[in-house]
Amino acid sequence: MALAIFCLSLVLTAFVWHQADRHIEQRNQDRFGYRIEEVKYSIEERMLEYEQVLRDGVAFWNASNHVSRDEWRDYVRMTEIREYFPGIQAIGLSLVVPKEEREEVTNSVREEGFPEYRIYPEGDRESYTAIIYIEPFDQRNQLAFGYDMYSESVRREAMDLAARTGKPAISGKITLVQETEEDFQFGVLCYLPLYERGADVSSEQSRKAALKGWVYAAFRMNDLMRGILGDVTDDIAYRIYDAGNDSELELLYESCETAGRPPRGKSVGFFQSHVMPMSGRDWEIDVTAKEGFFPVADDTIRPMVAISGLVIDVLLFLVVSSIGRQRSAAIKFAKQMTRDLHDSESRTRSILENATDAILSVDGDGRVSVANDAANWMFSPLSASGGNTDLAGVRFGDLIEDMSFAGVIDAGVRSRKIASDSEDGIAVRCRRDDGTLFPCRMSIGVVEGGDGYIVVARDETARFAFEKELAETNRQLVKASHKAGMAEVATGVLHDVGNSINGVSTSSNLIAAMLDDSAVPTLSRAIGVMNEHREDLPGFFEHHRQGKHLPEFLTQIESTLRSERERLIEENRHLGSHVGHINQIIRVQQDQACSSIIATREFASELMEQAALVNLGRHAEFDITLERDLDSTATIVTDRNKVLQILINFVANAQDAVREVDDRPRRVQLTTRVSGNQVEFSVIDNGPGIAPDVLPKLMQFGFTTKSDGHGFGLHSCDLTAKELQGELRIKNNESGHGACFTLALPLELDSECDLKSATVLQRNLDQVDDRGDQSFPSTPCIVSRED
Repeated sequence: MALAIFCLSLVLTAFVWHQADRHIEQRNQDRFGYRIEEVKYSIEERMLEYEQVLRDGVAFWNASNHVSRDEWRDYVRMTEIREYFPGIQAIGLSLVVPKEEREEVTNSVREEGFPEYRIYPEGDRESYTAIIYIEPFDQRNQLAFGYDMYSESVRREAMDLAARTGKPAISGKITLVQETEEDFQFGVLCYLPLYERGADVSSEQSRKAALKGWVYAAFRMNDLMRGILGDVTDDIAYRIYDAGNDSELELLYESCETAGRPPRGKSVGFFQSHVMPMSGRDWEIDVTAKEGFFPVADDTIRPMVAISGLVIDVLLFLVVSSIGRQRSAAIKFAKQMTRDLHDSESRTRSILENATDAILSVDGDGRVSVANDAANWMFSPLSASGGNTDLAGVRFGDLIEDMSFAGVIDAGVRSRKIASDSEDGIAVRCRRDDGTLFPCRMSIGVVEGGDGYIVVARDETARFAFEKELAETNRQLVKASHKAGMAEVATGVLHDVGNSINGVSTSSNLIAAMLDDSAVPTLSRAIGVMNEHREDLPGFFEHHRQGKHLPEFLTQIESTLRSERERLIEENRHLGSHVGHINQIIRVQQDQACSSIIATREFASELMEQAALVNLGRHAEFDITLERDLDSTATIVTDRNKVLQILINFVANAQDAVREVDDRPRRVQLTTRVSGNQVEFSVIDNGPGIAPDVLPKLMQFGFTTKSDGHGFGLHSCDLTAKELQGELRIKNNESGHGACFTLALPLELDSECDLKSATVLQRNLDQVDDRGDQSFPSTPCIVSRED
């Protein structure tokens, strides 16, 4: 069977190759015929245009009583024959001069300024046809001035034909009188008779009697053909003969040496002869296709067809011969797929049951059809603890407080958001089976096909409790500060702790965002699809297009959930770092209460990096870029914690400012540099900047531009900078975007460290700084000042 199919395919390949060869040959023949017609049409149309030039000249004479030499020169000049009628060597007027008027005509022309004018060739004839006007009157055309064209037989034949018929007539092959040894070319002449004005020219006898002369054009054949065809014949070669004579002597024009014979290796169909009637005379044109006429692809198509056909034949033979072996392999593969299906179903069930969010499938009537274990424990803790963990059949509306089923679905599907743009889903209050209410955030999606909904719910009780605990911590800090009787210190504490709490809140929001972006909600669609095919899950996983990919999809979700867990652990670590910084701020402010400065030698760049670290994650949703230009060698003797208090405030304010930027990337630049005997810490943002009337008020106590601000931050920073013997500088950037906040501090404090009265702090910089073996011999000290 396979051998028979192979033989049949070989026959089919041979047939296709033959058809391709015929198609290529026919296509080239059609193109060749079209190119010939294109060349013929170009020549015929252009010669008609040249005839029109002669008709215009005759009309010019008939419309005037007399055309002067200057008028004829202006007429020819206006036609611009060199530009628009290439190939015309000259346009002239030849008049019939009777024998008795020969001397009179010669003298009249000489009187016009041509003393050497004569009618030639010499000889005694009954009449003469002298060229009276010829333009352009250049050196070459002056050779024909006065020539009697009727004295030469080829010219006379064409002149007589034109006179008898009253139509244009082209001469045979001639050598123009104007021709020289330089760029020699054969030529032809075209005549149009000029009759006496108003004479009867209805018959041949009357036309002969009324003949006055001829308006004629002289053509140089090489120039004529180049002017007509230009460079459009690169792919063909041609010869033009006069009157059908095939003698080499009657050749009018030859485009190249290969013209006149078919191309090597090609059929005679690519060499054709055609006759073109040309103003009373026949021209024969022999056209030959050049090698460039045939596309290069033609030489590759034939072998490609043959090779491709043979390859297909061999492949077909191999395919047919292997069909028998494939059946057993297919059966084995089907069994393996069945085993994989069972394994995938087990993994899917494990993922759904281990999900921390509640996942429910609700039908169109508003009843729960499927719920995972997390949903049962969230909404039915009593039933779950008693062993009854099935929510199936429960009305979904009974689980929601103060909202109908239709209202929840409409809000979840239509808007997909509530007031806060940073939180997905809708916020509702849900009811447990023990009667208690709890806050919940739900994401709702429509099952493909519109028959039901997938609901993913998250209990937010723990989140609200955490936020409440943060608020209580803040309240207790304020209360403790007021009880101590230190209003300004309390203000500083609130501001610094507020910045850190913003970091805590940011980390909390990031955790919430991670939970919102969790891959768990994507399980809803998978559950819906599985629910639709619950009656025949094995068949669905084996034969359905979606079912085949569902196990791999669920495996990817399992990997994603594992990655999300690691990210949550890392973010929780950052949250602990922020809380630790709050404790550090409280300890620092407690130290400040005793009006002491703890002076230590610090790296300026390390202080700025620490301030950036405290604000890490602040406004993460706005994609703010922190750029650094830090002098890694600059050091300063100062109070580390007080400097950090100011720098943390600067970075937080800059990140708040760039939130309002929408038309450019949001950037905050951190710089440190030594300027004279000072170290300058600068935080530069590209936000909207500061209004000129607001700039002088920024460090006043209680002044703020934020709706939720209290006006204590920059005032406290200004007091702290002065306490550290430095200053704050605030200005708008010269670029017109954003502002620059600078803290300038002395390299060392002016106060002497009294080791007898001060508490010496033993500090090893090598343990604090990880820059290598760099250390400083100076001893940190506490500089006390009286209140």
